[in-house]
Amino acid sequence: MTEWTKDELAVLNEVTTVQNHPFDDNGQSFQDYPIWIVTNHNNVYLRAGKGKDSKWYEAGLKNGGQIEFNGENYAISYVAVDDPQEIKNVTQAYLDKYHGQYPIDMMISDKCAEATVKLVRK
Repeated sequence: MTEWTKDELAVLNEVTTVQNHPFDDNGQSFQDYPIWIVTNHNNVYLRAGKGKDSKWYEAGLKNGGQIEFNGENYAISYVAVDDPQEIKNVTQAYLDKYHGQYPIDMMISDKCAEATVKLVRK
């Protein structure tokens, strides 16, 4: 496991989106789309807009994937977050970073909060 560097965390705090590339069962990226990202306590988080039924959420937990930002690709594991305080902190991070932007109401909903994942570098 590789820790996120201070420089990477700083960039992730500034960028609006990253490209999310979850892997399918064959280790191939099957989706490539921008997604909101937040950091909290030197960790990096995503949420699935459709909750736990999102294809990328299910595939990411099972197979890992990559995110792309600042011209670089990073191999990651998606780790489901179930600690209520950690989820609450991530919700606040979304509010702080994306306040007033669409679709913030969806991203802080219970359905999305239940699909919070921590991105762990490989």
